This record gives sequence, C-alpha cells and structure tokens, in this order.
Amino acid sequence: MRDMAQEPAVFGVIEAEQQLLGAILLDNTCYDRVSDILKAEHFADPLHARIFDICARRIAAGHLVSPVALRPILEGDPGLAAVGGPRYLVRMAGASVSGSMSRAYAEIIIEQACRRALHGASQEALKGLEVGEGSGEVRTRLLEAISRLPEPAGSESTQSIAKAMMSAVDRAVKTYQGEVSYLQTGVPGLDRIIRGLAPGNMTILGGATSMGKTSLALEIAANVALHQNKGVAFVSLEMAEEELATRMASSIARVPYADIRDAANMEEDAFRKWIEASQKVGDAKLRIVPKHVRDVAAIHAAVRRADREMGGLSLVIVDYAQLVQGKGNSRYELMTNVSIGLKLMSGLIGVPVIALVQLGRDLLMRDDHRPQLSDIKETGQYENDADQVVFCHREAYYLERKGPNVSKNGEISAEARADWEADLARTRNIMELIVRKNRHGRLASAEVGFHAATNRFWEIGKE
Repeated sequence: MRDMAQEPAVFGVIEAEQQLLGAILLDNTCYDRVSDILKAEHFADPLHARIFDICARRIAAGHLVSPVALRPILEGDPGLAAVGGPRYLVRMAGASVSGSMSRAYAEIIIEQACRRALHGASQEALKGLEVGEGSGEVRTRLLEAISRLPEPAGSESTQSIAKAMMSAVDRAVKTYQGEVSYLQTGVPGLDRIIRGLAPGNMTILGGATSMGKTSLALEIAANVALHQNKGVAFVSLEMAEEELATRMASSIARVPYADIRDAANMEEDAFRKWIEASQKVGDAKLRIVPKHVRDVAAIHAAVRRADREMGGLSLVIVDYAQLVQGKGNSRYELMTNVSIGLKLMSGLIGVPVIALVQLGRDLLMRDDHRPQLSDIKETGQYENDADQVVFCHREAYYLERKGPNVSKNGEISAEARADWEADLARTRNIMELIVRKNRHGRLASAEVGFHAATNRFWEIGKE
C-alpha cells in the first residue's frame, strides 16, 4: 500500500511548506538540496518565508538550524504567536517530510508561486483594461510579470560541467562538419571578428548620424533572408516600409535609391535592373514591422507572429532602439527598461537581436571621431546587456565636411589641399566596423567597401 505521507501532491501548499521547513529544521542538509531553486519569496505564508530566510542566513554562516535555535530569534514574532508560538516549530519538525522528498516539495512550492504570480498578473491586466488602459501598456506589464516568474518546477537550476561540455563539443563538431553554425551576417570582415550571431544574443549596432547604420542592417537582413533563406523580422521605427524595400532593391540592382523618387527620368536599363531586383526582394523571407508598433510588448507580439507566418525566424533587427517606447519616469529609466526588454525578447524568442542605436553629438567635437562605448546615448544599459557592440564609422564623411586645413591667415595652401584630397581618396567608399565589445571573441576593426548612394557593401580586395 502506498504511503500517503510520501505523496506530496495530495497536500496543499501550506502543508508542503510546513513539511519542508520541518525537514530543514531536523536535517540542515535538506536546505542544500533545495537552495538552488527555492527562495523565501516563493512561500505563500509570510511566516514560512521569514523562517526559511532565517534558516538560509544561519546555514550560510555555518550555524545550526533547529526549533531550539530559532526560538529566541523568532520570539515576539506576531505571525508565530498567532499559530501557537515556538511550539509551532516543534510541530513542523514532527510532521517533516523525509530528506529524499525535500526537492519534490520545493518544486510544489515553486509551482504554486508561479500560479499565484500569473493569477495576480492576469487580475492586474483585467483591471487595467476595465479602466481604459491601452493594450500595449497591459501587454508590457504581462511580459514583465512573466519574466519575473520563479523557475518552473522540475526544471534544472544547475547543470554539470560535463553536460555543458558535451553540448559545446557537439555544436563544435557539427559546425566543423558544416552542419550548423552561428548565424552569419554575410559581411565577411565582421563575421571574422564576431564569429556569427548566437540565439538569444543582443548585438548593438551604433554610429553617428549618416554613418550607414541602417544600410548595414539592411545588408545583413538581405544576406540572411535572400542568400541564406532564413526568416528575418525588421522592426522599422524610423523609415517607412516602402523606403526600406527600395533601399534593399537598389543595393541588389546597384542603382541609386534616390533615383527611384524621379523614376520618370531614369535610364531604361537602370529601371529594368531595379524592377528585377525588386522581384527578388519580394521573394525574401522578410517581414517588416511598421513604425506604429513601438513598445517592447507590441514588438514582441509582432515578431512572434512573423515567426509563425514564416515557419521560423532567425534574426530580429530593431531600427532604432531609442525610438522604442517603454516605461519610466525619466528618459534614462525608459531607455534602460527598453534595453532590458529587448534583451529579454531575444532570450524568449531564441534568436539573435540586432538593435541600432544613435550616438551622442559629443564625438563630433573630438579630433578622433571613432566611437567609444560611452558615446551611446541616454543609458549605459545597452552596453551592459549587449553581447556585441559594433560601431559604423566613415572617416570620409568628416573629411568632406571639414575641408582642407586653413592657415592662420585664412588661406588654403596647395599642399594642404593635396593632403586633403589624398586622405579623401583613401577613405572614400570605405566603412570601418569597430567592435568595442565582444563576449565571444576579440576586439578588432574591419574595413569594408560601402557605396552610400546604392546601399551596397563589398569586401575590400574582392571587388
């Protein structure tokens, strides 16, 4: 006959908490069996939460935990007095579960904590809808509540180094054999440094105004969606959908995208090439999330839908992060929450996210215009959350606007003009990709060919 005392499922959560705490009070090693997954906030009864917290602190300090040891600490606790005082600790110890069952009881407590948290979040969501809150704000709160849920019962909180090593070796072998690899951007110079984009990672792509951030993002999107035939969601918060499509087709056709605005005056051959390229772009596995979808929760929902529609998603690009709406009493707090939300989204969806960011104008005042991590506007959270930070830099942009050096008397010498023209010729149509953070590899820079008028990239020396 089955011993019902060993069947945790027949008891309520309060009884499970009592019996687990009793086991810890009798055998302190039971705490070690559950401490990796169980926290004080998981307990439904506030008194039980306080008892567990005291046990955790005493055991961590190397002190004994028992009904006798806890009696003077909890003396005067109103919650303990309400259930009979110190005798309650003795009763818990007397009704304790066996040490071998402590893990199962901890999982019951965590499961119930998840259910309470979900119920509370759903009630708050219903209340918000009833008082007229927007669906985007309600979705954001629900997403935040889900992200704070305790670990589901039965899932692993720790993993042996042997199992982790086996998984790493398996991926390395498959990559070596050409079966699987991290997602490649299709920009060889960049891929050689960052070694591809991993699922759940967030890459920050930054640059000053007119440096070509969006152009590079479109190049990566085209390489993944067209050449690798993998799903891409492009969240466009700055440009209209038609403008993005036009730029992508111009890159393939090698026709300046500005010419499309005046298509009536285009050469027939150029227009034909652009139409052919447009047909290729139309077949790409790419979904554009339009600019009216602005908060993190709405973006998350739109990306999930794109994932379903395309039968799988491999990359999300957000252009650009400072236009995403979020919660916060200040711009700094808002952007901090947006960064956290985008990083969370990458983990929940399980694909890499590339978030474009604008840089502060202070770098325009420096002699060296190459961006640093501190140049990211409004919050340092993007730097903290990012797995890679890549900056776009075009020295020719600054040289063109600066012009030749002017002497003290306001004249430009022939030598100064020649030097300026030589520097401009050397840097024209070149973009420097500067990797300032890379959790998975080295820090370095790569130069790539870039033609701004047609949005086209190439590997220097290859074309």
